[in-house]
Amino acid sequence: MYQTIKTPEDVRVFLEKTNSLHDGYILSVQYSHNGITASENRVDFEPDKTKLTLQILVTSIWNAVVEIEFEDLYKWQIKGADGDIFHTSITFDQNRWIVWADDAFVDMEQIKHGSYVIARSMKWRILEYT
Repeated sequence: MYQTIKTPEDVRVFLEKTNSLHDGYILSVQYSHNGITASENRVDFEPDKTKLTLQILVTSIWNAVVEIEFEDLYKWQIKGADGDIFHTSITFDQNRWIVWADDAFVDMEQIKHGSYVIARSMKWRILEYT
């Protein structure tokens, strides 16, 4: 069952249960946009119908696979998928967007050097232990 991230307490629980994704490796990235419709004369976009799903192997918690699902994406970038995640950050910006980064959060410019997601919603679950 997915657990949602809506409050700072939800963030604290996520970081505790996933060990901040320490020694994490991205296994898969899946993006979908179900809000693009074409008619005879135009194309309509509904950005709230976007979804990004990450599966991350976290070896520091008995090889657990953590699945994170973001919806209603604003911006995102996945870099260095072969690299090790040492820390993850989750914060809320002034407009209540969720900001996830694969490193310690300093500012919006700094996170562009790594992987990050800015979205309206975030939920997560532990899929399996290998």
